[in-house]
Amino acid sequence: MNKGESVAEPARPIFDAIRSTLDVSHLNQFVAIEPISGEYFLGDTLSDAIGSSRGKYPQRLVHTFRIGHRAAIHFGMQTK
Repeated sequence: MNKGESVAEPARPIFDAIRSTLDVSHLNQFVAIEPISGEYFLGDTLSDAIGSSRGKYPQRLVHTFRIGHRAAIHFGMQTK
C-alpha cells in the first residue's frame, strides 16, 4: 500500500473474493480486512473485528465491512 492510498482500495478485492463464503456463514457480522497481509478478522461487532486485527497487526490500518450489508454502519433513519 502506497502512502496516501486509501486502505479501502486494496481491501475491496479481498472482500469480493471471500464475500460469497462469508454471506453464507457469517451474515450480519463484521469483517476487518488487513490489506497488506490479505488476512481478515471476524467479529460480532465492529469493535470485535477491529480489535482482533489490532491484536495481530497493531500498527496497520484495516477496512471493515458488514457482511450482507451495503455499509458497515448506518447513521440516520431507515426509510421504507
